[in-house]
Amino acid sequence: MRQPNRVHFILVLGLVFWSLGIAGCAGGRVTFHVSNSASLQTVDADLEYAQLQADSTRKALDELVLSDPPDLGRAYREFTERATRMNLVGERLVRHADGLEYRGKSYLVEAEKSATECQYPRLSNTARTKPLELGAAFDPIAAAAISVRRAYRAFESDLSNIRSALSANTTTKGIETVDIFIRKAAVDEESLTRALGQARARVQDAKTAGLPPSPLPVGKERQ
Repeated sequence: MRQPNRVHFILVLGLVFWSLGIAGCAGGRVTFHVSNSASLQTVDADLEYAQLQADSTRKALDELVLSDPPDLGRAYREFTERATRMNLVGERLVRHADGLEYRGKSYLVEAEKSATECQYPRLSNTARTKPLELGAAFDPIAAAAISVRRAYRAFESDLSNIRSALSANTTTKGIETVDIFIRKAAVDEESLTRALGQARARVQDAKTAGLPPSPLPVGKERQ
């Protein structure tokens, strides 16, 4: 009786692995996805989006400060919406900085072809990933990301204090009580925007360094 049970177990186990392999080809997200990682393109896109959100959040705060009493409610809602979007992308920036600091070079990945071709290539919508070879370009990116994280945390704290105070007192008097946080937010937004620009520059440097050399004009091939 033991032999049939053992054979049955092996057959079932093989079926499970075969099913997972098909799922990996069709979806790829579970089988091939590298968790807690990001591509250089993803980091760059998040940095760019954060630049836009920091600017729009600052403008919404300026409008709130300058609004007449009848418009304060609308201006506060607009500011809150912008601040919420800033927080969402800001947490992505924090995740990138944490990954670069604590996981190191393995955090940044690039796509590669599967070692074994998928049996159903037309169903495959993702590729495997491997660590991105950045060499000396990695450390400047990591340092810039950490600076972004620090600048974002300062700006996020300002926004939180302003929102908390005005949520119960959306009046001109309430705005006066948070004047110190509003002025600090202006300074911290500038610091964040500057840090984001520097981080994007480091990413662009890495992209440029990784490009293949341009072909020489015809007739000027290296001897």
